[in-house]
Amino acid sequence: MREFATIFPTDRITVDEAPVVRDADGPWDDDDVIDAVLRLVADHHRAVGAAIGKRSFSPSLAELRQSPLGQDLRLLAAAGYGDVSRDQVRETAGRVTDLLLRPLAAEGMVIPAWFWSTAIGRIVARAARVTYGDDGLMSIADAADRLGIAPEVVAGWTTDGAIISIPDDAGRPMVPRDAIEKRRMIARELAGLQLEGGEDVLVREQRLAS
Repeated sequence: MREFATIFPTDRITVDEAPVVRDADGPWDDDDVIDAVLRLVADHHRAVGAAIGKRSFSPSLAELRQSPLGQDLRLLAAAGYGDVSRDQVRETAGRVTDLLLRPLAAEGMVIPAWFWSTAIGRIVARAARVTYGDDGLMSIADAADRLGIAPEVVAGWTTDGAIISIPDDAGRPMVPRDAIEKRRMIARELAGLQLEGGEDVLVREQRLAS
């Protein structure tokens, strides 16, 4: 599994030198990870600027740490250890992953599974888990059992982005309990309703979900 530092290789920071690259089971430090991500984003920005003939300046590490991205990364790192607004954490996590992972011309983005194995992915996952509380996430197997369907179906929903997936400390994918309960409610409504006027099942499901 490749580490996050390999997304934007640069001349200034090689994969082996970047602090974000760690053994999957080895120690990793939040400050080192944040600094490495900031450097990688800055280097990528300069590369893009050069490609369109607009060379940009090279900010210092201190300036990068005080940037909006630096503050976002610091908030996510702190969220795993203290009280931070749930909405603020989720908004920040979305903003950071969108910046780091969304292809330039893409309209949407599903976080790839490999991201969660990286050092920065672990920070994002740790912060996101806090926002769901002690019982807000459940395993794919438990979700499938709750819905009475095969685990592969639930796994497919996480792959295509229909339901978000956040790994636990061991890297196992977890899904929000409220999203599963909402689907269970819709399934029960559909099973108990007599569709009138030939209404399409998918239309009814969408209406109930809204």
